[in-house]
Amino acid sequence: MILDDVFQFLKSAGLTPTHAVFSTEYLGHSPRYYDYLRCSRAKPSLKSLLKLAMLLRDLAQATSCPDEQDAAALLAHRVMARALTRCR
Repeated sequence: MILDDVFQFLKSAGLTPTHAVFSTEYLGHSPRYYDYLRCSRAKPSLKSLLKLAMLLRDLAQATSCPDEQDAAALLAHRVMARALTRCR
């Protein structure tokens, strides 16, 4: 799941230490939302995907580390692509 990749990236970057922080700060839902998605294999909401893609894009533009910049931009692109498939 794309959210697992994003969570691992953000955790490695020191930006989200827990699933609860990821759920609230990056997905815009309750603290257990990410755990719910993982356990139920439900698809994330369109709102969550769009919020996450925009935050990743902002992170890519704000960081000075080229590796983090590239990784954040790639993840933003992947999340946005997933969001666009939800619109069809």
